[in-house]
Amino acid sequence: MSRALRVMELSDLLRARGTATVAELAAALGVSARTVRRDLATLRERGLNVEGEAGPGGGIRLDAGRGVTAVHLSVAEIVTLWLAARLSQAASDLPWSSAASSALAKLLGSLPPERARELRALCRRVIVGEPASAPVIAGAGAPPAELVRLFEASFSSGVGLAFDYRDREGKPSRRRVEPHGLLVQSPVWYVLALDTGKNEPRMFRMDRISRPRVLREIGFHPNADVIWALLPKECAWRPLLGDHPSASADARGERRARSRRLDGPAGADAP
Repeated sequence: MSRALRVMELSDLLRARGTATVAELAAALGVSARTVRRDLATLRERGLNVEGEAGPGGGIRLDAGRGVTAVHLSVAEIVTLWLAARLSQAASDLPWSSAASSALAKLLGSLPPERARELRALCRRVIVGEPASAPVIAGAGAPPAELVRLFEASFSSGVGLAFDYRDREGKPSRRRVEPHGLLVQSPVWYVLALDTGKNEPRMFRMDRISRPRVLREIGFHPNADVIWALLPKECAWRPLLGDHPSASADARGERRARSRRLDGPAGADAP
């Protein structure tokens, strides 16, 4: 049994038994008393209120009325919390903003390792940059109501997205894309995508999109090259798989330059 599963089982045992001694917990889990004490410390670090009383009739118990209980969050809920944490960090003058990341790390740490890795990989495709400039905010409108829901489905499931798009000059077009990344420059957000019709990375501003539709016949795997090609230089980003061996700095610079020539600043139809 992995340590993560053992800690979860210890939590379940405490909830089921009410009160138990360290020796009883060790026997139930088939581990040493020292291991149980270490796992109890882990539960406390995760916010559970583990109490202990010495002497006859004493033991370890989990106060069900306090602390964090087991919760099962959806992918959308996890990404929402991650995005909220990053936005809070960006506004570092807000109270408690520095605690957002550590709280989310504890939440992810409570998940099975494979599940946590999948969610971290998804979250890393969402980049929070500097807030949008005053001219961009002044000219930005609201995206269509259905766009958020359909983008979430396309982005998290790895399937294509089709939509009508109006570029900065007002020219309309119909696009079919693979949404590999999301750039948030609050309150505006951009789809970082591979345009399958042009086979080129493109950035699309949310309020210039209309008539979105999910294309389940188009499947894709997240590609860091697409995000690198479009990401503004001032945006710090940790790639999906650590360092980025598949694209040299020169290659990334050339991609950015090519995208700018085609679509304007930052490889975008956007600002």
